[in-house]
Amino acid sequence: MSDRIVVIGEALIDLIQQADGSYQAKPGGAPANVSIALARLGAHVSFAGRMSTDKFGEKLHGWLSPENIDLSLVERTSDPTSLAVASLDEQGKASYSFYLKGTADWGWTLGAFVHLEVEPPAALVIGSVATAIEPGASVIENLAGHLHSTQGSTVVIDLNIRPGLGFERENETVRVERQIKLAHIVKASDDDLAWLYPDRSPVDTARHWAAAGHHVIMTRGADGATLFTPTGDTVSVKAPVIELVDTVGAGDSFLGATLYGLQHRGALGANAEELLAKVTLDDWIDLLTLAAEVGAITCSRAGCNPPTLAELGL
Repeated sequence: MSDRIVVIGEALIDLIQQADGSYQAKPGGAPANVSIALARLGAHVSFAGRMSTDKFGEKLHGWLSPENIDLSLVERTSDPTSLAVASLDEQGKASYSFYLKGTADWGWTLGAFVHLEVEPPAALVIGSVATAIEPGASVIENLAGHLHSTQGSTVVIDLNIRPGLGFERENETVRVERQIKLAHIVKASDDDLAWLYPDRSPVDTARHWAAAGHHVIMTRGADGATLFTPTGDTVSVKAPVIELVDTVGAGDSFLGATLYGLQHRGALGANAEELLAKVTLDDWIDLLTLAAEVGAITCSRAGCNPPTLAELGL
């Protein structure tokens, strides 16, 4: 059985607001960030993305290459690199606007991932902007649907809803409800859920999704995170107190560490429901506590710069 975790999605340039009002170009993109977090924790991870051959694309490739990430699924293209403008509020929390038309990340073709259907990875991680923009979104969705229906891999979706994309809330809600049916684990922030369903609490939404058979992890920023299980159990962990620099990549680092913790316990792979059912609540507390620590350390640094196992003392 493969122990590989495949993360599919965007690698883009974050233009991050500085204290003096200027913007600094930093490599980013939630799926790429998750890949780095996994690699630094020692996981066997592959990143699948379309990456430009322009100067920003070379910057992205040079950013990922030194990490212990398999880049054999990266497709190079002359399409320009996607840009995300990250503006920070007084607390250092980032909000995003995007420049995406005709860019590299969304042009997957139907045959791009056929071999993953034949040799399924332990886990497939999808989500963020890549699952919202066609034509690539349908290709990713089809792969996730195949692996879910055949129980070949644990399928994980990280919503990362981006209101800055300008999509109508009703359409986004329909998309999300369709795509989470393909996932065993759903990770979402309380902000994601509040935006999707403004008329009900994020907790109610998370409980509803969990009752439908998903393990739902809701992150709550400085307040920590809560797991909702299909059996109705909940587990919450606190976030460590740190000196905040910015929140860029915090949720991505949290997810990477969560998946590391699950894999370390043999809970990722084929027949995901059975594997996840064996993870005890104490195990969840331990692995989510580690994930919260990893997310907090990332918040104490500029941009997405998650810690290594050595930095964590593991």
